[in-house]
Amino acid sequence: MRSLIRLLHISTLLHVIEAVLVGQDFYARTLDSRLSLRNIDSRNLLLPFNVTRTPGSSGSFEVRKFMENHFENLSTHWSFESDCFTAKGLEFCNLVFTLGQNASNYLVLAAHYDSKIKPEGFIGAIDSAISCSVLLYVSEFLSNFLDYSVDQWWSDKRKQSLEAFDGVKIVFFDGEEALDTWTEDDSIHGAKHLAAGWSSSENINNIGLLILLDLLGSKEHLRVPSFYLKSNEEYKALLSIEALNQKELPHKETLFDDSILGYLETNRVIVEDDHIPFLSRGVPVLHLIPLPFPSYWHTIEDTFDRVDDTKVQNWAILLCEYVASRVAPTVW
Repeated sequence: MRSLIRLLHISTLLHVIEAVLVGQDFYARTLDSRLSLRNIDSRNLLLPFNVTRTPGSSGSFEVRKFMENHFENLSTHWSFESDCFTAKGLEFCNLVFTLGQNASNYLVLAAHYDSKIKPEGFIGAIDSAISCSVLLYVSEFLSNFLDYSVDQWWSDKRKQSLEAFDGVKIVFFDGEEALDTWTEDDSIHGAKHLAAGWSSSENINNIGLLILLDLLGSKEHLRVPSFYLKSNEEYKALLSIEALNQKELPHKETLFDDSILGYLETNRVIVEDDHIPFLSRGVPVLHLIPLPFPSYWHTIEDTFDRVDDTKVQNWAILLCEYVASRVAPTVW
């Protein structure tokens, strides 16, 4: 009898786990065409980034237009603003796409789309083309996920302790990379400009959380720790989504390392990245970046040959599920 009860419990648990992925049908329809390196479908979101994207270059312009066209063709209207400026003799252009106007508590998802000037020909697949592709996929998920029950969402939400977001911004930073050598003055040019602009207009006060993606998708066995105590509950929420759905995910190993607690105790910046000007202005930040970095970081070997697209697909699913659980569907 005890064995039978245990089997029934396992069966029930498996049934619940199988039903956890609210976007399961969407993933089945789209992952292979959007986020696979083996599929040259015209809707592929990875391959258009396989060009150099240095600030002010034709490659940068080409990728910008690709991202703008992607959002223009979505079924849900995303408002678009470009934050373009000139610095050090180059044109930089941040792209901001917003779902849910006049929100008071935005979830901001961000990555940088520029690539390094040196070495010449640097592609920057994991740095940070992959992250941009994942964010494009999340935007398509949100635009297609309109059949989610509002009543069901609020019922599920009451079971959580985390506050709901009432809007989403997806930001693509330009000029994260140093033009010469990384210094405080020569780095994260786009993020500094956007944070300053939002701060002067008080828009920065409406950001509930900034999730910054960087250096994701490597074939190497690397994991992402939690860096900030203020966003650790959000980190654990992603970790929980992964744990509950491990059997359903394309990549079977965890992408996280929650055993490292030292970063949470230091309460300081561990990795310099686009989040710094927002963090310094009081914005909570969840930094999704592995430590250590991939061994080929900032080398000419950072190409799409080094990418594990099953990890890319995992990141896409986890972020889609996270957004679905944290952003009120009335926004969509």
